Amino acid sequence: MEINQLKPVDVVRNDYGSWSHPEFDKYWEANFNDAEGCSNEQWDELKRYFNIETFQISLELDNYDQWEKYGDGGDLSDWNPEKPVASGDWFLMLIYGNEDGAFAEWAKEKVA
Repeated sequence: MEINQLKPVDVVRNDYGSWSHPEFDKYWEANFNDAEGCSNEQWDELKRYFNIETFQISLELDNYDQWEKYGDGGDLSDWNPEKPVASGDWFLMLIYGNEDGAFAEWAKEKVA
C-alpha cells in the first residue's frame, strides 16, 4: 500500500481567497479530472493515500458576517480560518467556495 505523506506548504491564496494544496490538486486531477465532488469512499481513499485526517470548517458557521460578504461576490480573501482546536499539527489543505457554501479543509498526519 503506497502512502504519499501530505506535508504543509506555503499558502498563497488567489485574488478571491481560494487555495488548494498542490499535491491535492495533482491527486484530484489524476483521479477525478473535472469532477466537482467525490463520494465518501473516494474521500476516505484520498485520506489513506496521503496518510491524513481532515477537518472541515464552514465559513457560514465560523464567521456569519464574512459569509454574507462571500454571498455577495464570492470573495474569501478576508476569511482567515483558525486551525482546529483538536490535538495535532493541522495545516490548511483547501479553502474554497461552491454552490454549497465556503469551506476550509484542514489536514494533519494520521498517527497509528
